[in-house]
Amino acid sequence: MKNQLTYFAIFAICSLVIGFVSSSIVVGVIAGGVATFVLLGYHWWRFTKWSKRPLSSSSVALGPFSSVAKRWSNSMWTSRERTRTLLTLNRRYRSITDHVPDAWVFLTTSLQIDTINPAAERLFGFTKDDSGKHFLELARHPSFSILLEGSDELDVVEVPSPVDENIRLEVRLVDVNEGKIVIARDVTDLNRFLSMRQDFIANVSHELRTPLTVLIGYIESLLTEDMSLETVKDIVARLDTPANRMKSLVDDLLTLTRLESSPEPEAESILPVDGGAMLQAVVKEAAPLATEKHEIVIEAEPELIVSGVPNEIHSAFMNLVSNAIRYSPSGGRIRLSWQWHPHGARFEISDQGIGMAKEHISRITERFYRIDLAGSRAKGGTGLGLAIVKHVLRRHRTRLEVDSEPGVGSSFAFTLPIQFDSERNIDD
Repeated sequence: MKNQLTYFAIFAICSLVIGFVSSSIVVGVIAGGVATFVLLGYHWWRFTKWSKRPLSSSSVALGPFSSVAKRWSNSMWTSRERTRTLLTLNRRYRSITDHVPDAWVFLTTSLQIDTINPAAERLFGFTKDDSGKHFLELARHPSFSILLEGSDELDVVEVPSPVDENIRLEVRLVDVNEGKIVIARDVTDLNRFLSMRQDFIANVSHELRTPLTVLIGYIESLLTEDMSLETVKDIVARLDTPANRMKSLVDDLLTLTRLESSPEPEAESILPVDGGAMLQAVVKEAAPLATEKHEIVIEAEPELIVSGVPNEIHSAFMNLVSNAIRYSPSGGRIRLSWQWHPHGARFEISDQGIGMAKEHISRITERFYRIDLAGSRAKGGTGLGLAIVKHVLRRHRTRLEVDSEPGVGSSFAFTLPIQFDSERNIDD
């Protein structure tokens, strides 16, 4: 309305002025119309020029086209902001999918690969060049066909990775409006942990059953048979070994459970530990395991004190020393060392025992892992000693170093800090 009044005013003024000057109303009206038309053409030229760059130029002085330009500009700015929001959400969505550890593959309705994330490249071996290819052409395991074609009621399958058969994938299918999403998770470690738990339960049951069977057998004999006092005393003496074996096993299980459930030692439990003096005491305690021909040599730096939990360090020393004695032949030499080290105090024990192959070294700290199952039980070990050592050292921010050669012997070492450092990190 404002623009219309402006044009009418210009027309009227031009008509009156020129009509008065020319003394002709007709000439005035024609001149006013021409002036109005010229102004309208000017505004149209300005509008067409603005329309080429509507977001960078102002809509001012566009005459009757100002309102149109304003609505157009507002619409474009709104659309631009909406596009920016969508792009931001898309980037955020892509960032999330790129960083999740699970593989993510978007399939079209015809099961062609549309989009993948980096985890899919790692677990499936797909590349961005595979876009447009049929999923089953690249992932050929029969379980994928069962899952994608819906020929079974299963909505989750477990398959080996196309990249590495040792990697197990849990794959599920999610239907969406425009296709399907295949989501795969690496469950290799989970399966290994479940297997370890099952093995642990089986091993504990077996380890307890053997001495319990012996105990029950002797007890039944005592209850059902008439025996002399000497025979009874002899049987009771034989009960000592299986009873102590069960006690040792239960004690080790409780110790291991306590260590695993508490990754950080309490501050008040950290005390100065004289490693040399403790080693002397440990060797005396382990003396019943050794024969007269065993040669045990201690090389300890005097007054080399570290910070730690005394009973835990004692447990680590005791387990390593007793293992060295058990697996060293009669007459074998066992060397214990406690020396200064740039990072603290270093303990090392070496023996001339049976040794072990390289493939066993990474697993010897697992619970109940034994290289020679029958021989280990005969030597009286519970199979938990090195697992306890590993968790003791982990709580002290260090780790066990192992070197061994079959038929030559083994050496075990670790370094303890002079001052306990709760911030120190280790790699398992």
